[in-house]
Amino acid sequence: MDVRSQTALLAAVLCLAMAASVFFRPKRRRVHRAFANFSGTVAVWYGSAFLHRALEIGFFARLHLVAGVVMTLVAVRFFRAFVDDDDPRLVRLHRAAWLVVTPILIYALTRPEDETLVALIATIVVTIFFAVAIVLLYIRSANAPSRLERARLRYLCIVGGAAGSFALFEYAPLVGLTIPELGTVLILIFLYMLSQSITRDRLIDLYELAGRAGVLTAVSLLFSGIVWTLREIAGEPRFIHMVVAAMALLLLFDSVRSRVAPFIAMVFFRERADLEENLANLRKRLVHALELEALASMLMEGLEESRRFTHASFYVSSEGGHAFRLHAHLGSPPPQRIETAPAQPFLSRLLEEDALVLELLERDFEDLRAARRDREAETLFEVIRTIEALHGGVALAIAGRSRELYGFLIVADDRIRDAFSIDEVQLLVGLATQVALTLESSALHQKLVERDRLVTLGEMAAGLAHEIRNPLGAIKASAQLLSDPGEDEEATSEFLDIIVEETDRLARVVGSFLDYAKPGASIAEPADVKKAVERTVRILEAELADSGIEIELEMGEGDMQARIDPEHLRQILLNLGRNAAEAMGDEGKLCVDVRRVIARDIGGRIEASIEIRVSDTGPGISDEIRQKLFVPFVTTKSNGSGLGLAISQRLASAAGGRMEVLSGDERGATFIVRYPAYQEPSEEGAAEAAITSARGDEKAQVSPENEAIRPLVDDESPKSEGAEEGGGESEVGTAP
Repeated sequence: MDVRSQTALLAAVLCLAMAASVFFRPKRRRVHRAFANFSGTVAVWYGSAFLHRALEIGFFARLHLVAGVVMTLVAVRFFRAFVDDDDPRLVRLHRAAWLVVTPILIYALTRPEDETLVALIATIVVTIFFAVAIVLLYIRSANAPSRLERARLRYLCIVGGAAGSFALFEYAPLVGLTIPELGTVLILIFLYMLSQSITRDRLIDLYELAGRAGVLTAVSLLFSGIVWTLREIAGEPRFIHMVVAAMALLLLFDSVRSRVAPFIAMVFFRERADLEENLANLRKRLVHALELEALASMLMEGLEESRRFTHASFYVSSEGGHAFRLHAHLGSPPPQRIETAPAQPFLSRLLEEDALVLELLERDFEDLRAARRDREAETLFEVIRTIEALHGGVALAIAGRSRELYGFLIVADDRIRDAFSIDEVQLLVGLATQVALTLESSALHQKLVERDRLVTLGEMAAGLAHEIRNPLGAIKASAQLLSDPGEDEEATSEFLDIIVEETDRLARVVGSFLDYAKPGASIAEPADVKKAVERTVRILEAELADSGIEIELEMGEGDMQARIDPEHLRQILLNLGRNAAEAMGDEGKLCVDVRRVIARDIGGRIEASIEIRVSDTGPGISDEIRQKLFVPFVTTKSNGSGLGLAISQRLASAAGGRMEVLSGDERGATFIVRYPAYQEPSEEGAAEAAITSARGDEKAQVSPENEAIRPLVDDESPKSEGAEEGGGESEVGTAP
């Protein structure tokens, strides 16, 4: 059996399979029957050719000739059903085909001895009518109502024209010519494309279909070329020739596919490629959106940048799922609110299918009406009305992993019909999926924020009682000293002032907790750090008057101004002082050292700061405790809340400062509080000079253990066990 016979057999089987797959599908329409007739006629054409060569019976030769003549009628009939049964030009072409083909068919049946003449006439007739049909398709494409319809028709014209040209080679044996079986390959590909176009409910997915057709064409031509070359070199093809051709094709397939499909996409479907790129970039940007309003704004901006959408709207579930509210839109404004109950048919179908395309729904609606399925048609009509009311062409579900409908996205391009292919709709479904993931991330982010808020609330609530104790302790100590009849009038007046100040402080502490959610107000005016420290030390002296603890205050020279809240500094120092006293017990020494220091930061810039060191002679702090010293609720006290140092650090940070702790397992601990020093503009130029003169007057500027300017981070002074967490009655709880 020669190659042409084998090719004819395979082509007959494939054409028959395509005819059956279309004819026996559900919802069969006129165009499906027309294609089945067309593909079946081609199957008879190839099958009779194979049987004639294999059996050498004259009947199959006449059948082959008749099929070639009839193919003109079925081809024109298919083109008529494919485009529009009522198109007057195709109707006239179909009638003309009948008028021309009928006498040829009669002549072929009555004069079998003139087979060559009939074959030649049939070839000319098929060529003319096929060419006229292709031209009419091209003319119709110029007036197509949609961009995709126009692209589809023109694409089919190009491929059909190529297939028709190569199909002439199939008539060559009838007139005595021997040509490679290239026409068979192109005809099969053309029929495959037609079968795909009419078996889908939507217009041809041009991108995918073009890629498949291009790859199939290239692979088929490559395989045919290899087999034909081997036959010309080695004579009749053998099994080894087929094996070699198949292996060569297998090695080259990936390279052919990777080059052909992208090339077709870029040349013929540039708009689709651009949309894919724009949506991919938009999805990347949406990943970083944590707020709903930012997500909505980013979504509309990205859709507008693509220039493929004239309308878009973004709805999100609200009111416990009883309604969907509009958060952003592009184009004319749609309804602001969609009630869930009236829109239930739309929402249910959307959640089930992920994407609803208006043109497809309208087509399904007509099919349901034709089948007299009125109840289903009525429900579908409500879905169509809802999409139209939203100014949409495609509706996309925004659903979570649990299939909970978070919202939906409506898009449209009212400049053309059938604005989006199936492949483009799938790209939009991917965008909707990314929106759903972003909404889930945003919801998780909001839950984390709310959790932190609740943690802060618990932290502040626990610290409220603690912070009230601090001023109450000062009031109590001052009142006890006032009860001593030996105090002079000046001391009595000072203790009364302390009572009044601490009472005011109580009111401020309670107010700050009630207003905890508000951010700390910026401090516009500088405050005198020396005065704030001196007043705090007086309070500590009153509290520790009956103990054996000695308090020593050292003040550096010069003005010490910083943009701080004196009340916050007082709370921090009271925390540190009371923690140190608890750690030392009945006796010890508490040193408070205030200095203005100048140093260079990591970038080499001059930085002046006010440094307050609170040192004690307690037992020190272990490394394990020191690593988590400022973590809330960390405490070694049985009655401590573990909030004092954490809140003190927040208060210092709110003013641009920071807290550090220096300690070892040996005796003593030192807490350092640093604030940026306030400088008048005239002082800033003198900062560099202060660096050079620092060594000469360092005893008046820094503590003795440093040779030069005190560094921004020190690590030499010890600290105490009692200062570890600022818990219990000595902790500060005011929010910054």
